[in-house]
Amino acid sequence: MHIGFITRWDAASHWGGDLAVVNGLIRGLTSIGHKATAATSPFSMPDADMFFLTNSTDDQRKNLEELELLHKPFNVLGFHEDLLLYYSAATGMRNFIFMCLGYDLPLNNNLRDDSDYDIDMLFELPHIIHYYGKVLKRCTLYNHHLIRKAKLWVANSVTEARTMQRDCPGCKTAVVPVAPGMVTSFKDQPDDSFLKYTGLSSGNYLLQVGRLQLRKNQLGTILASKDLDIPLVFIATRAFSPDYEEACFKAAAHFRKAPTLFISENLRDLKMNAARVLFMPNDKKLPASMLISAYHHAGLHIHPAFQELPGATYLEAARLGTPSIASSWTTIDDYFYDKSLGHAQLDGRILYTPPHHLKEIKQAIEQLFGKRFPPLENHPALQRTEAEAAQDLIDAVSTRVSS
Repeated sequence: MHIGFITRWDAASHWGGDLAVVNGLIRGLTSIGHKATAATSPFSMPDADMFFLTNSTDDQRKNLEELELLHKPFNVLGFHEDLLLYYSAATGMRNFIFMCLGYDLPLNNNLRDDSDYDIDMLFELPHIIHYYGKVLKRCTLYNHHLIRKAKLWVANSVTEARTMQRDCPGCKTAVVPVAPGMVTSFKDQPDDSFLKYTGLSSGNYLLQVGRLQLRKNQLGTILASKDLDIPLVFIATRAFSPDYEEACFKAAAHFRKAPTLFISENLRDLKMNAARVLFMPNDKKLPASMLISAYHHAGLHIHPAFQELPGATYLEAARLGTPSIASSWTTIDDYFYDKSLGHAQLDGRILYTPPHHLKEIKQAIEQLFGKRFPPLENHPALQRTEAEAAQDLIDAVSTRVSS
């Protein structure tokens, strides 16, 4: 069978957690005897027997029109993020912090706001961010016909499936955790390459990995740690939000006392107060060996994202034994859920906080920083292989078709 994945851009040339999952599934499908390819348009793969559209929070109407012309069946691998939960909060937090930094931003209702913007208000009144949020995107409405016509909508977790069914009642869902198991390269032994590259010492820095992007909430990390005497490192792959990237650097320079290091594909060499930028070597993202080294030597991995699917950064840290501060709004807890225990099968290595509760994030950092855990190699969530994830995907589709 030839399976085509429709991605938001060329999976071969851009990095992203969702694209990493698609590439892993392509390798897994190939290993069990299927042909699998990825492109940005169904017309690019007209000979595919079946398609998977990805990212349900993007407008998929054009892809649906092409699929109808091709008369081909399709499924959705949605990475369906809870827009109702996070979008207003994430945009509101950004807007409030931007105004604290002196950015001139229009408010939703275009009314003049005479507030005295004080960053400490976010610690005392975290829900204030909802006053400054943007109107919700309408992608779920745009994709309604696509959702109804899809043979199957694949969720990575039970929580994601519930969100789909809430937003799109009647959608035909199956839970197939394709994301866990996609961190197979993190079995390599860590070295000291990251410490040599940055000059940092082992166990003495906070680490956040991912694009500098609104929903990943680097601003929350910066503010929650502003009074802690701990270096903070961002490994920031290529992003498309220059105003947010700039604001992250300015916020770190303005609010944080301890050093902040941005290892970036976008930002060039900059230095302001205790914040600085290192451009990624050779104009490419860090090699896997150095990324493994960065996780291994971190005193704490932190990622209080408003939403994060599929969440590979949490899995990478867990595999290497590095503790994490995670957002309680993400679905990562589902990956480690044990039905027999009735709760996640973990040992305290991940603490969950609401992404906008800066005081709770700070307390979690103080509680967990510097603790070490054994590498989480034998947990079922991380023992899955790409081939097993691919076979589960095929089985789920086959079961739906036969029923």
